[in-house]
Amino acid sequence: MDKKGYQATILYVICHMGLIFFLYPSDMFSGMDTGHWIGISISYALHAAALYMYMKGLKWAAQPNVVDMFRSTGKYLAWILLLPAFFYFGIAIIVTLRAYSEMLTLVFLSSTPLWAVQLLLIAIGFLMAWQGMSSMARTSVLLVVLFMFPILFVLCLGFQNVDWYYLLPLIDREQTFHFIAKPDFLVSLFVYAGGSFFLGLLPPSIHISLKKMMLGCLLLLPMFFLSVYLPLLTFGQATAELYQFPMLMTIDTVNITWLLFDRITIFFLLSLMAFALMYLGVTLWVLATLAQKAVPNVPGIYLLIALTAGLFAISLAIPNWNYLKNLQVLIIPLRLYIFLVLPLITFLIGWRHKHKANRATEVT
Repeated sequence: MDKKGYQATILYVICHMGLIFFLYPSDMFSGMDTGHWIGISISYALHAAALYMYMKGLKWAAQPNVVDMFRSTGKYLAWILLLPAFFYFGIAIIVTLRAYSEMLTLVFLSSTPLWAVQLLLIAIGFLMAWQGMSSMARTSVLLVVLFMFPILFVLCLGFQNVDWYYLLPLIDREQTFHFIAKPDFLVSLFVYAGGSFFLGLLPPSIHISLKKMMLGCLLLLPMFFLSVYLPLLTFGQATAELYQFPMLMTIDTVNITWLLFDRITIFFLLSLMAFALMYLGVTLWVLATLAQKAVPNVPGIYLLIALTAGLFAISLAIPNWNYLKNLQVLIIPLRLYIFLVLPLITFLIGWRHKHKANRATEVT
């Protein structure tokens, strides 16, 4: 039992770490030509504000979880509000599964069929979700101990080939905020949208500390900047935007002879994949938990098996990378709902609960 909130914070951090370095840089390069720090700062500030509102709303409501909290507004209204989240997380698993399978195939499993890699990834995610959130929270602590230092070590080595000239111009004189409405920039919000909703479904044995959670959010800030600026400083905007996975290409340029591994890209990729698998497990658990609350008569394990099999079958039906990109664009409204609207609704419902509790205290 974690009373100090460390496990929830670590789980939140590594779920985001598993996403930041893969799809986020290429989306940012497609969405912006200069002044990338502006886009990162805006999206990060919105994420921090949304996380704070979500945490504050959950705390004020004093309900066991976000589903019970939403049910206080009405049974049907609760599911109307939560149904978009269910669909979004289902699509997020499909996107993650397909994108990471493509990446593993590209880097070192070129002769392995794509379906086999996808099957392996979702099977590991299923096993994690099957063990439950308490088990995943304890595992997340072990993953941080094992992989965080190697990742930071590789990121430091990533500065080997940087050209600081590419940092300029920091801001273009004709810089506008039109990029906020560009689909590629809105697709980049994928990295923020799916890594904090699970906090509203945690069992009572895992405590959440608002202070530690915001500290964890702060620790992610340099990771967002590194994921974009390391490829940018190594290749420049014109070249970096051509790569499907710019961060992996950046790490691949590092030349180091005294390390055990010939290519530290594999070392870096496998370390981050452990975090990405944790994200898959947590998201599958979120889907199974929501389904269990909607259909309480069906055992949770059957729901989890059905969801895993269904998502795997859908991910196999995605024909190519362009289709995946189009799918990412199509779910932008759902992403914005999870990213901004759902935390705001949680905050308002929590504030309403707090206001009613204060009035009841005054009357008595």
